[in-house]
Amino acid sequence: MDMKALKQRNEFEWKLPRTGRMRVPGVIFASRELVAEMDAKVAEQVTNVATLPGIVLASYAMPDAHWGYGFPIGGVAAFDADDGGVVSAGGVGFDISCGVRTLLTGLKRSDITAQQERLADLLYARIPAGIGSTGAIRLDSKAMSAMLSGRGALGGRARLRHRRRSGADRGSWLRQRRGSCGGLRSGEKAPARRDGHSWLG
Repeated sequence: MDMKALKQRNEFEWKLPRTGRMRVPGVIFASRELVAEMDAKVAEQVTNVATLPGIVLASYAMPDAHWGYGFPIGGVAAFDADDGGVVSAGGVGFDISCGVRTLLTGLKRSDITAQQERLADLLYARIPAGIGSTGAIRLDSKAMSAMLSGRGALGGRARLRHRRRSGADRGSWLRQRRGSCGGLRSGEKAPARRDGHSWLG
């Protein structure tokens, strides 16, 4: 990545100033070495995300950021639905859905550490993952279309109509993956909060 386009805020925070149609700045969290090794497409995608309607504060990229599908993988952004905000398939991880759901377990880090490998294996065995896997949710084509458009029992609020597509319609691609969490373990993490309680996400 071209470091000249970035303004260093501190040792691990880099600002990509607003230009063109950007509504907010971009922010990359990483060491100088990691930023220098990032593909130039990361900056391009952070910039593109910063142009989306309703984006709040900034378009962020984490230390593991790399070229993704519209969003950089490792990209983070929040959107205000009352300000025309979008739900982006690329942002929530339409390929493997990593990090889309979190659950406060009530367990302390010390409760998990001794059994973390067994826990990871158990989660991997019990959570549908990857292409061809299926989950508990069974939707026919009509119900899937209703959900994607914000209608029906699983559609949630009509605000889903603001979702953004990248390129061709992803509907048929998403239909193949409903109810699964993807094929990588990157979405199965148990970080600890400051009080020591663990999250599963």
